[in-house]
Amino acid sequence: MRPSRKERWLKIFFRKIAPNYDLVNTLVSFGLHHHWRDYTVEKADLHPGHRVLDVCCGTGQITKELAQKVGPQGKVIGLDISPAMLKIAAENLQDFPWIELVEGNALDLPFTNDDFDRTVIGYGLRNVADPSQALAELFRVLKPGGKVVALELAKPQAPVFKRLHRMYTAVCLPFVGYLFTGDKEPYRYLHRSIQNYPAPGIVSQIFEEIGFTNICCTALSWGVVTVHAAHKPGP
Repeated sequence: MRPSRKERWLKIFFRKIAPNYDLVNTLVSFGLHHHWRDYTVEKADLHPGHRVLDVCCGTGQITKELAQKVGPQGKVIGLDISPAMLKIAAENLQDFPWIELVEGNALDLPFTNDDFDRTVIGYGLRNVADPSQALAELFRVLKPGGKVVALELAKPQAPVFKRLHRMYTAVCLPFVGYLFTGDKEPYRYLHRSIQNYPAPGIVSQIFEEIGFTNICCTALSWGVVTVHAAHKPGP
């Protein structure tokens, strides 16, 4: 699959922010991203020995927690489009030999059908060129009866908080990003991607159209993030 213009730009984007990615995440989320990550991993309902795919794994923070759950008898594959992020992930995950890191595209996963017990995507649906295609790929590689969990930044629904949140992401995020990267544009993109991301109900409809069942959506931190969980039909 030939990379799209957005995919090529995202590689540049993540190369710029990779060195300080985790630190900036902690600052701009006031440390709440640790809670969001923990909740996402719990929703995956993992067991020792599970085979798990973490798409858009970034620096491997979610990947690490998944690996701790499945243990050395399991397998976790972290996939990301950014070599710069995967380089940092490799450093973070060197104590987990049952983790494999793969450079790849969420829209064209290099895995066979019905390959994983669980699939997880963190902060990835906003960034892919086609969220429906990304979810279809997660559905394809998931075993029948398996579960997918998607963590994503979102817009709060309460009117006053929604306005405050929009101002915060439009002004504060680029400022903090500039302090650590010398470039505001990657974090201006972050603001735009949050504003353009569909409402939770629309995202749930996409899950349903693809064929997922038992779809549930949980809003965390007053709607700043959402966690969708669903199953692939099967035993």
